Amino acid sequence: MDLAFECVLFVVGLAFGSFLNVCISRIPCDESVISPRSHCPACGAFLRWQDNIPLLSWLLLRRRCRDCGGPISLRYPAVELLTALLFTACYVSFGLTLVTAKFCLFCFLLVGLIFMDAETGLLPREFTYPGIVLGLALSWIAPTDSTGTQFLLRVYGAQLPAHAQLPLLDSAIGAVVGAGFFYLAWALYYLLRKRHGMGFGDIALMAMVGAFLGLKLTLLVIFSAPLAGAVYAVFLLARRNRNPPEMGGAPGGKPQPSARERFLTQELPFGVFLGTCSLAAVFFGESIWRWYLSFF
Repeated sequence: MDLAFECVLFVVGLAFGSFLNVCISRIPCDESVISPRSHCPACGAFLRWQDNIPLLSWLLLRRRCRDCGGPISLRYPAVELLTALLFTACYVSFGLTLVTAKFCLFCFLLVGLIFMDAETGLLPREFTYPGIVLGLALSWIAPTDSTGTQFLLRVYGAQLPAHAQLPLLDSAIGAVVGAGFFYLAWALYYLLRKRHGMGFGDIALMAMVGAFLGLKLTLLVIFSAPLAGAVYAVFLLARRNRNPPEMGGAPGGKPQPSARERFLTQELPFGVFLGTCSLAAVFFGESIWRWYLSFF
């Protein structure tokens, strides 16, 4: 039975991944995800049903459009396969429960936001705002660990709410803490440098993450995502130092900005790191917390 459910969820994940590709391609461009039907981005030809089978069609067509021969992006099968694997991993981790359905939805939203941010630098509200509401609502019917909020309330001597209300409170606190932390970081950066250090989409994404994960796992994302972003930035800087750009003046006779100035002004898709660390927190967050607390 476990294998049967895993196979079913894998196929369902492929289907959701296929729809997710439509969202990734169209929502940042303010296009409808319903019409027109799927078509080749190069020549505009509508896809036949046999060319729209998740993952399989990409392999059978050998990564080429049937009509114009143009290449089909690797992103399409990658999103489908990743979504299917995450859906299956949710069942393996949480069993046949409502928590599995909750985290399947969370993974669906995160994969879409990660790829949209990587491709366009946008985190559309069509995903983040409904995600916040769904995270809060699902915390009521599919509760997860709320020990973070329990610990916080005990520290401040507050009375614990009823057992049924605690998961909702944990979800709300996680959303406020996640969004509040990065809103404060944005405000401080803006005061110091008079420019935006991150987009408000990142703040909305963290509110969604907090609503789904609760306080304890949200704290893990808050500290791990900037670390992951810093490691990636160091990698980019090291690669740039190995391959320095050609010297020369900028247009108009102005001197070129230094490597340090170019590096500091380069924008990173921070939502990619927030989303990736949130996915890791779903499956490994509790283990990471136990490992960390073992030192105390």
